[in-house]
Amino acid sequence: MRHPHHGIVVTTLVTLAGVITGAAPPAGAAEDDSCRVSDDEYTVVASVAIRNTLFAAANGVYPMGSGTLTLHVNDHAVNLTSYNLVNKLTVHASVAMLSATVVTASRTTADGDCCHGSAQGRLDGSTLTWQTPVSGYHSEGTLTCSGSTCGAFGAPPSGTSLLHDPHDVITFNSFTFSPDRSTFTMPYMLVSQSSSPRQKTYLALAGRRVRQTCGVAAVPACCAVHEASRGTQ
Repeated sequence: MRHPHHGIVVTTLVTLAGVITGAAPPAGAAEDDSCRVSDDEYTVVASVAIRNTLFAAANGVYPMGSGTLTLHVNDHAVNLTSYNLVNKLTVHASVAMLSATVVTASRTTADGDCCHGSAQGRLDGSTLTWQTPVSGYHSEGTLTCSGSTCGAFGAPPSGTSLLHDPHDVITFNSFTFSPDRSTFTMPYMLVSQSSSPRQKTYLALAGRRVRQTCGVAAVPACCAVHEASRGTQ
């Protein structure tokens, strides 16, 4: 597992409760034979839990921003076709007379190929088990540090600096869906660990479906076009 830059900027977004208890899910086809193949778009929120920091100074559970992901479902086969999260994470660490506040503003995306998406999994009942890592998982943005320990103990330098979190290799925990797949949750999973600063970072996700398109092609449209163009070469 790669040790990301400054260790604290891996992911995503706000509290989990709002996505599950918000407005009623949009009208859409139930999970029946007419919708065994579909493209399902979800709004997503996430929470990060930070553990094992020096003197437990930054340990805690932190909300982040918001985003979307899209799943292409073909009976039991599922592809993650888009993943786009806007992150806003504020971490305050304090021990004795030392303190630092680090604000991360970034975007996390996953770059997959058109035909297979960023990750592939299998849906059995209400459980989606991911069988491959999320390809091209990375973040870009800024870090802003204020306080006496900026630039020390692995904290970023004082002021604002660029964040370039290169492609990481992670595999999502299983998604657990409601019976009609209108919502899902993913329990906390370890997404990074570092020695400077010393910490482990865990990610949890929850989603609510905002759009479902049923009866689409068995492969994403761009893949069909891509394969057709290859056949004419």
